[in-house]
Amino acid sequence: MQFLKLFTPVFIAIFLILSDYKFSYLDSVKQFIAKLISPIYLVVNLPSQLYIWIDEQGATKQALLNQNKQLNSELTRLKGNLQTHNALLLENQKLAKLLGSSYKISGQKFILGRISSVSQSRLKKQIIINKGSNDGLVIGQVVLGPEGVIGQVTQITPLYATVLMLTDPTQHVPIKNQRNGIRGMSKGLASSQGKLVVNFIEPEFDVVLGDVFLSSAIGSKFPADYPVGKVTHVEQRADDPFLYIELAPIQTTEQLEFVLIENNN
Repeated sequence: MQFLKLFTPVFIAIFLILSDYKFSYLDSVKQFIAKLISPIYLVVNLPSQLYIWIDEQGATKQALLNQNKQLNSELTRLKGNLQTHNALLLENQKLAKLLGSSYKISGQKFILGRISSVSQSRLKKQIIINKGSNDGLVIGQVVLGPEGVIGQVTQITPLYATVLMLTDPTQHVPIKNQRNGIRGMSKGLASSQGKLVVNFIEPEFDVVLGDVFLSSAIGSKFPADYPVGKVTHVEQRADDPFLYIELAPIQTTEQLEFVLIENNN
């Protein structure tokens, strides 16, 4: 009797297993039981699922933070590269404008310089450039911009040079009218307007507004045919044997960064 109590459940289990394996009689029963206990399984499994979800969210957030940090770093690097590119592009444009100037410079040798400072008072108008005797500069060399003459080197050190501008009251330049060849002498005005006057042109000579005066090379101070100024005022004053002529310089220093220094060596 004790034997039957012990092995009867075993026999029943074996019979059910074989019946389910051969004939699938218990499929509906298993499906019903699975549906019945599924809420219990969900509740029991909820803590582990919640832990996995939180861990995934933390990993995803950290990955997004790392990606965002990497993208910001890349964006900063690209912005820096873009600024460098834009600066180089602007500098190249300035150099191209200078070397492609409106006057003829072929056949000449020039030294490229950068303006370090500009000093323009009523009585003194000069600029400082970052080239000096170490670069082969000497006193008397002509300094040019993309539009015309700026001035002449008057002081020099090993590392920089001072350029006296055309508009300085002490600067005298032999010039000629581009239209008809009439010659005179330009001189800077002692004013804050940055203009020049032309001396020694008699009233009967033909000078009109808009005429352009070029360097004439008389006296060998300046080479010939570099633009100097454009006529903005012509007047015959009483008790003056010559015309009073004002010029606006062709080349100004506003926003000018690079210059060419004529190399006579």
